[in-house]
Order: sequence, then structure tokens, then C-alpha cells
Amino acid sequence: MKVLKRYVLLTFIVSFLIIVFNGCYPISTGAVKWRIKWDKDLKEGKKEYLSSLVSNPVKDDRPNIIILLADDLGKYEVGAYGSTTVKTPNIDALAKDGCQFMDGYVSAPVCAPSRAGIMTGRYQTRFGFETQEMEFYPANMIEYLSGKYLVNIGDWVVSTKPRYPREWQIAKQGVPPTEIELGEVMKKLGYTTGIVGKWHLGSNPKYQTPLKRGFDYSYGCLGAFTLYGPTADTKGLVNFRTNSFSTKYQWDMGRSENGAIVENGRTIKKENGYLTDHIAENTISFIKRNKDKPFFLYVPFTAPHEPFQAKEADYMNNKGKTKEEGKAVYWSIIDALDKAVGQIHQTIKEQGLEKNTIIFFLSDNGPASYTGIPDCGPLKGGKLTQFEGGINVPFIMKWKGHVAPSSKYEYPVISLDLFATTVAAAKGTMPTDRKYDGVNLLPYVSGEKKDRPHDMLYWKADHINVIRKGDYKLIMSTRDGWVELYNLKTDKGETKNLSKEMPEKVKELNLEFYNWRTTLPKKPMWPRIMDHKFNIRGKDYLFPA
Repeated sequence: MKVLKRYVLLTFIVSFLIIVFNGCYPISTGAVKWRIKWDKDLKEGKKEYLSSLVSNPVKDDRPNIIILLADDLGKYEVGAYGSTTVKTPNIDALAKDGCQFMDGYVSAPVCAPSRAGIMTGRYQTRFGFETQEMEFYPANMIEYLSGKYLVNIGDWVVSTKPRYPREWQIAKQGVPPTEIELGEVMKKLGYTTGIVGKWHLGSNPKYQTPLKRGFDYSYGCLGAFTLYGPTADTKGLVNFRTNSFSTKYQWDMGRSENGAIVENGRTIKKENGYLTDHIAENTISFIKRNKDKPFFLYVPFTAPHEPFQAKEADYMNNKGKTKEEGKAVYWSIIDALDKAVGQIHQTIKEQGLEKNTIIFFLSDNGPASYTGIPDCGPLKGGKLTQFEGGINVPFIMKWKGHVAPSSKYEYPVISLDLFATTVAAAKGTMPTDRKYDGVNLLPYVSGEKKDRPHDMLYWKADHINVIRKGDYKLIMSTRDGWVELYNLKTDKGETKNLSKEMPEKVKELNLEFYNWRTTLPKKPMWPRIMDHKFNIRGKDYLFPA
């Protein structure tokens, strides 16, 4: 009997140790699968292309170029597009002075992939940047199973198998050094280059920070978000915290790690004031310092991305307009953004640069409607979804004397076009060693070209596949099996699914998408961790984060 008891006890101890060992042992089953390899041919092609560009740092008839990028701003949160709640007089003034694109798209419904497309002029899926870069993954099975089954993560769903890359591979995530970024091109063309705001394209100091990717001056945060004030309890600021799992993480992170404010590689340990104001101030300072030579300035604001933190004065102006405190804070964040845009625009005028400066304004994706605060207007979905609410954004271009004021362009354009348009305006040539997806918009807005800039547009993020051809848009999930077809000319809100009525159109668009799909890598550079669950008009969806 004693022998049996000892055997049972020994078996229990061994089993317990095996469970603990397996639970705590680092997840590395995907180490080989998720090893990031860069294309040597593209590396050589990039080197040859950049060396071929002719540098001219002297002021001539080439325009300065400024890209003003909002973060999670909805199309119908801009007055020029019909907002009845948020007032944006300064953004509206840009539209009045230039061209308002009525059907402007971004290449992804979430921050980092969208920005990767803007900076490279290529669908980011061409180099495996399908979903957000991950700063960390579950370290072991205990963390993985806790996140999947035990921890309350709200509408987020752990969707991947526990197969993740090792730390040294995680550190390589971001835009590959083999890709040609816009800052690198403009610097080689003799422009003084600057970025003021949020980077979110990789933080590896060897090859992915702004100073390594063509920018002479850099100010802002490297990661996905940061606080608007120096702390979560800064005097003079009003906070609103939503209840989502991701919101808590953002507030807890604050200005630490990739949320720190960095200027030219040096971390600013303490900076008082409001970040949107600082972005405007540093942008204006850059313009004044470089007004006598050609400059390229990329201004990716953090507004109105979470965490929601507004100046008290702006909040008091909005408090009486709504009973919802969250909306009052959110609208105040947009107010500060609009004022910053106005100050930058006014500086261009005061410095006598208006006729020789192209200004773009757009948002990196649609509003974070899952927080319950932003407004998508008539559009379906919002940030994270490839419905129109997630990818159809405010998109404006001004160039006095070249772009007709108060003009409206009706055909679809996409943020990828900024690369080709900027290079053309700077009198550069495009690389020929790789496929580019954007086009030069200048001959289209001038009326020189009458046809559509794009016959087809595509979006891909893991199991979500989307194509727009003409007025028809096909969106489907390969994992969940749903297929939806819309005529965007008559149904911009995507209310009537035509897939059952038009099976031949579904077949046609599906074939077009998969022909395009064959030109992409077989898998993304890294795995996503989660999907976000949405219930839209009574139907449940999962979209990759």
C-alpha cells in the first residue's frame, strides 16, 4: 500500500513539473516560420536607385511638400465633408484653397500598415506589413491560455495559434530596410527633411528610426500612441478613459518605452504642455529654419487617437454641446488638431511660401468607432474594418496656382499616390526595380488626365480580402466564410449586400483579387495576435488588428 502511495505521489509530482515546465517554457514553435528575411535584390536595387538621384539643395522652382496626417480622424468629423457636430474651420480652409478628394482611401484601416503604404508608395502587403507590428507576444503557454480563456479582454479575441517569433526577430519588425521610403528619396533629391509627430514604422535603432530613413530632423514618439500631456494626471487636462482592454494598456504605458517623446534621437524626459501644440510649434520652427531651401516635412499627428486627453479650455467650449463627456473630450482633441493645422497653414502664408508649397491633409484610417465615441456618419464600420468607415478618409491637396481652389475630385484615389506625386513634384524619377501602386495625382487634379487614376484598389489583412473595381466592392473573410458585394456609387454606406443577386460579379472580382494576390509574399512578416469582434447592423464580424 505504501509503495502504491509513493507511486501515486511521484506520478503527481512528475506530472505537475511537466505541466509547469511546458506552461512556462517560452513559445518558440514558430521561430522558423516567422523568421524575417529581406530580399537581397531589393537591397541592391535601392542602393542603385538612391545613388542615381541628382541632389540639388538650392532653392529653385521645385515646391516644398508638407504631409499633414491625422490619426484616426473620421471623414465625417471634418466640416468640409459634412460634419454637423465637430467644427474644423482650418482643415476646411485647406479644402477651400485646394482640391478635396471625395473618394479618398488609405491602404489599411489601422495605423502602422497605413503609414507604411504612405511612406513607400506600395501596398504594404507587398513587403509583408499586413497588420500592426507587435512589441511583444505571449511569452509562454500560461500567458497564451490566460489571454485566450481567462483574462477579460472585451471585444478582442486571441485568434492565432501559439506560434510566435523570437525576440531578435520581433526587433526586426517594421518597414524593411530594403524598402525605399519617401524621406530617403527626398533627402537624396536635395530636400531638407523633417518628421514631427508619430512614427510607428519600426523602432530598431540600426535601420528603422526616422534618422535612419532619410530624415534630417525628428521629433515625436516612435510607437503607436502616447499621452497628450506629460502624465495621466497633468493639471489643465481633462481625461476620458473608455473601458476597453487596449485603452487600459495605453494609459498604463503613457510616455514610457515607445511612447516616449524623442527629438533627434534624444529622449525628452520631461516636456510640459500639450503634444498637439508641440507638434505645431516644432513644425513651424522647421519651416522658418528652412524657408530658403527646398524642404519635405511629414507631420503625423497623434490626434485624435486614444488615450483621450484634452485641454481644459477646449473641453469647456465643448461641454455644453453634448451630454456625453467622452464626446466633449474627443471633440476637444480634434479642436486642438484643427488649430494646429491652421497655425501651420498660416505660417506658410506669412513666410511667403504659399505658391511654392504643396500641402496634403488626410487621416491614416477611419475613426475608432469601437470606443463608442467617434462618428462614422453614413459609412459602415470604422477603424480596423475594411468597410468604408475604416478606409475612406478625409483627403485634401493644396498647391496655390497649380490646383484649382474649391475643386472636388470624384474618382477614387489612395494614400499610396502621395509617394509618386511627391517624387514627381520634386522632379525625381521613380524606382524601376519594384512594383509601385500609387500614381502622380497632379495631371488628374489639373484636368490633364480625364480617366480614373486606378482601375482597381485592393486591401488584404490576414483573412480579410477586399477589391474595388469601378463602383463595385467585394469584401470577404476566407476564415469565417462571409462574402459581401456593394455598389458604392448607389450605396456608399454598404447597406445592401448584392452577392446573392450578382454571383457573376462576385466571381469576376474574386478572380481579379486572386490574380493580384499571386504577386504578394506567401505570408506576412509577422503573425497577428488578435482579432477585434464587431457587431455591425446586427451581424458579427472579426477583423484583424
